[in-house]
Amino acid sequence: MASDGKHPLDGSHYDDITLNEYVLGQLLPDQEEAIRRHLLSCAACRAEVAEIEAFCRKLQIDLVAELERNTPTPQLSFDHIAAEWRKPPRRVALAYRLQQRLPNVSTIALLTVFLLAFVFLLPSGDLAALRSLELIEDYNGPPAMVAVTTDNGLVILHLDSRQPEVVNQFPHLTDPRNLQFSPDGQWLALQHGRTLHILQTTSPGIHLRIPLAASGDWSWSPDSRSLAYTDGSGALALFDTAEQVSRTIVPAEEHAWGMPVWTSDGAHIAYATVHPLPDESSTRTRQSLWRVTPASGYRVELAHNPNPDAALLVPAAWADRDSVLLAWDASAGAAGHAPALFRVDTRAHRITAVNAQSLAQGARLAWPVSPQGLTLAEHDDGLVIFNLSDASYKPLPEHVPEPHALEWAANGAWIAYTIPGMPEGKGLYLFALQDAALRPIELPGGAVEKAVFWAGIEHLFVIRQPRGSSVTELWLVSLTSSQPPQRILTNARLPQTGPYVGWRWQDVFAMQMLKPQR
Repeated sequence: MASDGKHPLDGSHYDDITLNEYVLGQLLPDQEEAIRRHLLSCAACRAEVAEIEAFCRKLQIDLVAELERNTPTPQLSFDHIAAEWRKPPRRVALAYRLQQRLPNVSTIALLTVFLLAFVFLLPSGDLAALRSLELIEDYNGPPAMVAVTTDNGLVILHLDSRQPEVVNQFPHLTDPRNLQFSPDGQWLALQHGRTLHILQTTSPGIHLRIPLAASGDWSWSPDSRSLAYTDGSGALALFDTAEQVSRTIVPAEEHAWGMPVWTSDGAHIAYATVHPLPDESSTRTRQSLWRVTPASGYRVELAHNPNPDAALLVPAAWADRDSVLLAWDASAGAAGHAPALFRVDTRAHRITAVNAQSLAQGARLAWPVSPQGLTLAEHDDGLVIFNLSDASYKPLPEHVPEPHALEWAANGAWIAYTIPGMPEGKGLYLFALQDAALRPIELPGGAVEKAVFWAGIEHLFVIRQPRGSSVTELWLVSLTSSQPPQRILTNARLPQTGPYVGWRWQDVFAMQMLKPQR
């Protein structure tokens, strides 16, 4: 049965033409909104839309991959194309000419493919991203950059009080890893396959690709000017955002591995060395923690691991004016065990095992270190706040539940964290360090709280998983006003387990707060 393409057939379903127009963003806003409401209650139309979107995604990914795979030869000439272009037009329909040249191909199908290719290679892809994410229109939080992994690839968003917008979309980056914004929000680093992608977040921006020998790791300098990264072959290199070039500061024969950790002033970088590299053998013969000065390449061994085959020590954070380093056992985290913590006195070149454990989340600690050198830890079957500077413990009250994921406020006075196994809307808490007060933050039902991140000093970003859904949502929670929680976006992927056991939110979301514009 045919319809006018703007109303449901027999009052119950929309036709294929209308749903195709909806997916391609070719309807008026009121028509699009009507279909959006209809899809909420119509499983048949939702399935049809999902099928169309899947076809469009595949076409888009195939087109981008083909463009990246093929490069023109030096002998390529456009002269004959230019000559044909200058010929006067003939009054013959395009469909007729296609039928004459390709009699066995459906003209309608071919034109549809051309139309889809044309649509998806133009900025209208932003409309598809907006529709897929259901991005909020009246955002009331602080300005921020957000990178999110979806079934449509990687999307970079700019959130501010004017109106959130998609600033870039990368459909071919379907399985990114380790998303990290620079502190100023101008750059994003990630791994896709065996390539380190460095993206400028402004549109259209710069897109650089650095080959990796295996899984690498990286971190941005405090001033956002440099990205330190291990490349999987044993080298530690530095990417300069101004010059857009890389230089090696630790050669591959020294076997640098894991995440480099910058000091607070950006003058030094802590890193681990492993002989042989973890990807090459399960038995380690030598292992140490080192410090390198990026400006000169001067390297100093901070501590030697006396038992490298039992523990793989990697740096996590500096403390006490960059004179103390926290390290943890990455091999325990990879095996799904609570990793032991170690304190490194960089002046005495002494490493001490701490009688405490943490939780791992991929290649990161799920319980990070605060800017003041404090971290949550398990000690003697109880939760404590461990002070890295003086190696002291402060027990937490017994009524404080163990968090799944947490983040410190910038001033170190509060911890925001989520608790697994809680009822929907009741898994988010704040803990005040000074008076040991636990404050629950209630959210609307229908979803479970998975992770939390500070958005300035007055707001929280919360990742939630709706009931019965295989995707996640990003919410904004105000801590100082009566403003109700806002759902910012939906249809973000769930994190996948990779070479490390545990939830890997850094493969799905990245957030970076921006300075408000004056």
